[in-house]
Amino acid sequence: MKFTLAFSALLATTTALSIVSSRSLTEREESDLSSRNLVKPTCPKNGNLPEKDYLSPTLMVPISKSLPDLAFGSTNRPTITPNDICTIFNLEIPGSAFGKDCTLEFLFPKFPLQTSDFYVYRGQGHFTFTGYAFGTGATLKTTYNNQPPAGPSPPQPPAVLAPGNAYVINVGPCGIPAGQKSMTVSGALCSTDTTFIFKQDSSTCPIGFFVVIS
Repeated sequence: MKFTLAFSALLATTTALSIVSSRSLTEREESDLSSRNLVKPTCPKNGNLPEKDYLSPTLMVPISKSLPDLAFGSTNRPTITPNDICTIFNLEIPGSAFGKDCTLEFLFPKFPLQTSDFYVYRGQGHFTFTGYAFGTGATLKTTYNNQPPAGPSPPQPPAVLAPGNAYVINVGPCGIPAGQKSMTVSGALCSTDTTFIFKQDSSTCPIGFFVVIS
């Protein structure tokens, strides 16, 4: 299963509170991450967002293996269940990101200590990721049997997502061609053993998938 920025260009081996990417972070990038920890000290380490230059999903669509032709439409509460429901996340990379780096993150504060947004998290925390082709994503009519075309394979996605951690999944070029106004990137989050229902939210301690442009 695959997921990168397109959710394919950004995936790399990840451990909680650490960064293992296709290249070393620059001093500026390390400084940016460190400074973000000073803004909201109650959040997980590296679990804050900058004041600007970050992207949230523009559309989130659940799909179900057991109901493969049912279109659930849009949701603001991504849902994942063991071997059944996944959620597809769309993000729009702006033309201004040409020549810049994009950092794909999954931020996961603890409830209720670090976020007031209640979520359901039950299981061992193993997740899989499916990346879709650049320029494609879910629509309101997307179903399990009608997913976007597959994208490139990622290196090694994080095996576990656990509360109280911030995951920098990878840092790499944003990949949008010169002169293009925007580019959709997308991928699905699934699990073999965990039920996870949460509200994607960028306030207080952010929770969910984000892309930071630098």
